[in-house]
Amino acid sequence: MTPATASRGLPIVGRMTPVARIALLATLGLSALAVVLDLVLHADKTAVFVLSAAGILGLAWVVGLATERLGAMSGPQVGGILNATFGNIAELIIAFFALQAGLVEVVKASITGSIIGNLLLVLGVSVLVGGLRHGTQVFDQRIAGSNAALLVLAAIGLFVPAVFAFSTGGGAGASGGSITEESVLVSVLLIVGYGISLVFQFTNPNRTLGGHEPAEGHAGPAWTRTTTIVVLLAAAGLLALLSETLVSAIEPFIDTFGLSAFFVGVVLIPTIGNLAEHLVAVQLAWKDKMEFAMAVSFGSSLQVALFVGPVLVILGVLIGQPMDLVFHPLEVAAVAAAVGISALIAFDGESNWLEGALLTIVYVILAVSFFELV
Repeated sequence: MTPATASRGLPIVGRMTPVARIALLATLGLSALAVVLDLVLHADKTAVFVLSAAGILGLAWVVGLATERLGAMSGPQVGGILNATFGNIAELIIAFFALQAGLVEVVKASITGSIIGNLLLVLGVSVLVGGLRHGTQVFDQRIAGSNAALLVLAAIGLFVPAVFAFSTGGGAGASGGSITEESVLVSVLLIVGYGISLVFQFTNPNRTLGGHEPAEGHAGPAWTRTTTIVVLLAAAGLLALLSETLVSAIEPFIDTFGLSAFFVGVVLIPTIGNLAEHLVAVQLAWKDKMEFAMAVSFGSSLQVALFVGPVLVILGVLIGQPMDLVFHPLEVAAVAAAVGISALIAFDGESNWLEGALLTIVYVILAVSFFELV
């Protein structure tokens, strides 16, 4: 029996394309190697960090495939809920273990870094790639504008505790009881707002980005429902294991390369957790589906601002690692700039490669600033 014949007989790899099959096997191999190096051989933590990050990238992609497949079999309403639930699952798991380890600075930076990365890097590269191939790309101006406005409101709500701390002279280092209590209250309200936005999205699909267009070509591998659920649960379990391994290696990795915890949180962690989703947005723009690409970027940012960040604040209180929503002034300014620029692009209903190039340049400038900030 040839390898190809054997793989066709398996319920998981046999339903995947050859490239996807190789990627899945490579992901499992890297994941196993990272765990063995850390737990059995107690190898160098830098190597463990790199291998864990590579494994998490692949597992996030597998979670995306399983989510797409379940959504295709369950219909657009359930599919939307699944995408909203698992869109940032990798980043949420990594952040939880970092919070549990007391790396509060890394966790807070990962929240803002994810929003900035989605709105500047992901959207920028998508607009650049799509513009270079198709010229000026158009999308529904009214729908994109309303989604951008929702993101502006979400960002304002997320940063209210930071604005309060700065206005009272507390600054980013002031995390007293009142600030923590306010952060918890704001987090609860933001989660309520997230739930309301989901209700609106699923009851008014024609008023959301990409909701009024067919999503052909995004159904995932031809797995059965049982196989898909098994893949999703197994990938989530491996994500949790690798995330704990990754977090245990963050501080040695920082010491080895002379990085700051802030830079790792704001740049590296969001990239590791969301790269698979980011590549999907670029692929959609390449196929001239700019509205879908914007849906990925705006939707992921909204989920972080309204759900991931608030959930982490509440979890921090429950596990004895209180975290507030008082961010560094540079983070606040960077998110405000990212939200404002992306909103301007959304409001005119069209994009071109120049806008994408400038968005990407702004992200690089901010990344350099974060790198220099200690």
